[in-house]
Amino acid sequence: MEFDLQYYKSLPSTNLKAVKDIQEGTARHGIVIWTEDQTQGRGNGTNQWESEKGKNLTFSLVIEPHFLHPAEQFFITQLISVALYDTLKKILSPENLSIKWPNDLYYENKKIAGVLIQNYVKGPQINFAVIGVGLNVNQNIFLSDAPNPASLIQFTGKENDIRSILNELLQTFKKYYELLQDPQKRVKMHEKYLEHLYLKDQWANFSDESGTFSGKIKGINDYGQLIIEERDGNHRAFGFKEVKLEQ
Repeated sequence: MEFDLQYYKSLPSTNLKAVKDIQEGTARHGIVIWTEDQTQGRGNGTNQWESEKGKNLTFSLVIEPHFLHPAEQFFITQLISVALYDTLKKILSPENLSIKWPNDLYYENKKIAGVLIQNYVKGPQINFAVIGVGLNVNQNIFLSDAPNPASLIQFTGKENDIRSILNELLQTFKKYYELLQDPQKRVKMHEKYLEHLYLKDQWANFSDESGTFSGKIKGINDYGQLIIEERDGNHRAFGFKEVKLEQ
C-alpha cells in the first residue's frame, strides 16, 4: 500500500476529519491525516486523549480492507498493535513493552500509546476503517486525570523525532497489512499479538458488573474478546468495557 500524508497544523480530531472525508466521498486507502496539535482528541468511549501541542504523534490512517468480513475486524486491532510494538521496541527495551488489550501500548505498567478504530461495514465486508493513533513522545507533564500516562522522553531521557517515528510506524504497518491479506500468514500477526499481551498468564485482580475477582489472561477469541481464567479453572470471555483491570 502507498501512503498519502496530509499534514494539518491543528485539528480538533484526526479521526473526525477522516470520518468526514469518508462521509463526503473523498477518503481513500492509505490517507494519513496528521497534526501536531490535536485539540479534542478522543479515546475509546467517552475518554479524551491529552496531547501537548508539538510534543506527540497524533494521526489517523484510512484503509479499505474489503477482504475482511465484519466478524474479522479485530484483526485490524491486532495489526496496529503489533506495528506499534515493533516500532517502539527499537526505542525502548522490549522486555518492558507490552500490548494491553485491546490496543494500548504499555511500558513499565504505564500507557504510552492508545488507538481508536472506527470500522464502516458495507454488506459482507469492511468498507473503510479509520485507525486513530496517539503516541506520547516528548511530553513531560500530563495534566488530565488519566491514571497512568507516560511518554518516550521519560524513559529515553531525550527528545525523539516525531516524523521519523511516524515513517517507521507506517512502513511497519504496511508489512503487517500485507500479511493480513493472506488468511494463513495473518496467523503470525495473531501469535505476535498474544506473545506480547500485557499480564498474559499472570494472576491479577479484575472487576466486572458482578464485582471483583482474581484471574489470569489466557488470550482472545475469534471475536477479540478477552479470555480470563478464574481461580477455579473456569474460562470467561469479556467484550470491551465489560471487564476492568484493578491496579
